[in-house]
Amino acid sequence: MFSKLKFLLRYTHKYRWWYTGGIIFLILTVWISVTIPGFIQKTIDLISEGRAGNEAEFHRNVLFIVGLALVLILVRTLSRILIFFPARLIERQLKGDMFQKLASFGKEYYDKNSTGNIISRVNNDINGVRMITGFGILQIGNILLSLSLTPYKMWQLSPMLTLYTVIPIIVVFVIVRIGMVVMVKNTRARMNTLQKLSGKIISFLSGNSVIKSYNIYDHAEKEVQKENLNYYDATLKISWVRSFMLPLLSNLGQILKIIIFFVGGMYVINGKFTIGELTEYIAYATLLSHPVMGLGWVLTVFQQGFVGISSIQTIMDRKGEDDEREKLLESEKVELFKDGIHVKNLNYTYHNGEKPVLKDISFSIQPGQVVGITGKVGSGKTTLIQCLNGYLRPEKGQVFFGEKDAFFLRSEDIRSVVNTVSQEVFLFSDSIENNIGLTSDKEILKDRLDDTIYKSAFADEITRFPMKKQTMVGEKGIMLSGGQKQRISLARALYAQGELLILDDVFSAVDTDTERFLIKQIVENHAVKSMLVISNRISVLEKTDFTIVLEDGRMAAKGSHRELMEQSEFYREILTLQQEGNPKTEQK
Repeated sequence: MFSKLKFLLRYTHKYRWWYTGGIIFLILTVWISVTIPGFIQKTIDLISEGRAGNEAEFHRNVLFIVGLALVLILVRTLSRILIFFPARLIERQLKGDMFQKLASFGKEYYDKNSTGNIISRVNNDINGVRMITGFGILQIGNILLSLSLTPYKMWQLSPMLTLYTVIPIIVVFVIVRIGMVVMVKNTRARMNTLQKLSGKIISFLSGNSVIKSYNIYDHAEKEVQKENLNYYDATLKISWVRSFMLPLLSNLGQILKIIIFFVGGMYVINGKFTIGELTEYIAYATLLSHPVMGLGWVLTVFQQGFVGISSIQTIMDRKGEDDEREKLLESEKVELFKDGIHVKNLNYTYHNGEKPVLKDISFSIQPGQVVGITGKVGSGKTTLIQCLNGYLRPEKGQVFFGEKDAFFLRSEDIRSVVNTVSQEVFLFSDSIENNIGLTSDKEILKDRLDDTIYKSAFADEITRFPMKKQTMVGEKGIMLSGGQKQRISLARALYAQGELLILDDVFSAVDTDTERFLIKQIVENHAVKSMLVISNRISVLEKTDFTIVLEDGRMAAKGSHRELMEQSEFYREILTLQQEGNPKTEQK
C-alpha cells in the first residue's frame, strides 16, 4: 500500500497547487451546503408562524438561499475543474513515461509479454490511476469534509437523534468493507482476463490474412470466445457484489429519513423540535447520505486503481537495458565509429535458448569498408547484426566501437552511428515523406529527401502515386508491395546518414534491374561511409571488400570474392546455382 501511495504522490506532487485550489473550493462547497439548511429552517418557521410583518425577513432568507445556491454552483464547478484537470495531465504524463520505459526494454521482455497485454496496461490500468487522482481525490475530500461538518451541525440540533442516524451508517460501512475485499480479488482476476483477451484479439487481427488463407475462422472465434467468457464471468462476479452493496448504499438515505421522521416527528409532537428544525435536520441527513453513498464508489475506484498501479509498477520498476549506462557526449558520438567496429570472439545465446547461436566470431569493419555476410538459413546472420546494432546485448569484451566496449554503450548512442534495414519492414500509417524523414527531428529537407528516394530506386514508382510523396501508405504499409516497402525503409536509413548502414537481405524483394541499380547507387558509389550487407546474391557479395561465410553460428570462411571461391564450398555452390539461373537461390 505504501509503495502505491508513494507512486501516486510522485505524480500528484507536481500539481499540488491545482489540488490545493480544488480542496479550498471543495471546503467552500461543503460549508455553503451545510449553511443553506439553516436559512431553510428559519424560512419554514416563519411560514409556520404565519404572522404579518415577517415578509421582509422571509424575502431576505429566500434571497440568501438563492444567492448561496448560485455561489454553490460556482465553487462546486471550480473544485471539479481544479481536481479533474490535473488528473488528465497525470494520465498524459504517465502514458508518456510508460512509453519511454517500454521503449527501453529489450527482446527478452517482448518475448514474454504480448502486445495485447501491454496495450491493456497502458489503457485500462492508467485509466484507473486517472480515476484515483481525479474522482477519487474529489470524493475523499468531499466525504471527509461532509462527515465532519454535517454531523457537527446535526449534533448541535439533537445529539440523541444523531446517534440514531449514525448506527445504520456504521452497519452499512462494515458490510461494504467486507464486500470490497471480495471485489478486489475479482477485480484482479478481471484485469488478468482482459489482458489475455486483448492479446488474443490483437494476435488474430494481425494474423487476419493467415486466418483467411487457411479458413480457420472457427478456431479464432472459439479462442476469443473462451477468453471473452472468462472476462464475462469475472465481471459478473463483480456485478453480484455491486448489486448487493449499491442498493444498500442508495437506500441509506431512505433509511435515515424513516428514522428521522419517526424520532424527529415525536420531538415535534413533544415540542422539542419545530417544523423548520426537523426540515433542517432532514436536509443534513440528505447531505450526510450522499458522501456515504459515494463511499462505495470511492472504494471501488481506489481498489481497481490500486490493482492497476500494481500492474503499472511491474513495468515502471523494471530496469531498462540502458538505465545504468552513461550517455555519451555529442563529441564522443561523433568519434564513436572513427576506428570502426571490432568483434572479438563473439558468442551469443538467447535468453530462452540452450546453446549458443554465435560461436567465436571475430572480424573488424573499418570506416569506408563494405562487408558482406552470407550463409544458410539459421546460420546466425541476423543475430550477428543485431549484436552490432545494439538490439541484442552480448557479454562485455566482445564487441567494440573503437576502444569503447559496446556492452557499456547505450542503445541510442550505438544507433546514432549504425542504421539497419531489416527483413521485417515496418511503415507507420503516415505519408511516404514522413515515413522516410522521421529519422530526423528537424524539418525534412526536400533535396536530401529526393536524393535518398532516387538512390533507393523508388523515384519512378513514386510518380505513379496520386499524391506523390504525400501518399498515405496505410497501417504497416498495407497499400504497398513488399519491394516498395523495402525501398522506403532503405530510403529512411539513407536519409538518417549514419556511419554504418546494415542491409539485412534487402535485395531479396526486388527484381534484377532494381538490384543492379541499388548496387551501383549504394554499394559502388558509397552512399554511406561504411556498409554491412547480408545477402546470398553473388552480384552483391562480389562488390564487397570481404565477405564472411557463416555455418551453424561459426565463421566458416572469410575473404574477397576470389578468395572465397577457393575457401568456401557453400560460396561456390550458390555461385554455380545463380549462374545457372536457379530461382531458389534468389531466396535467403
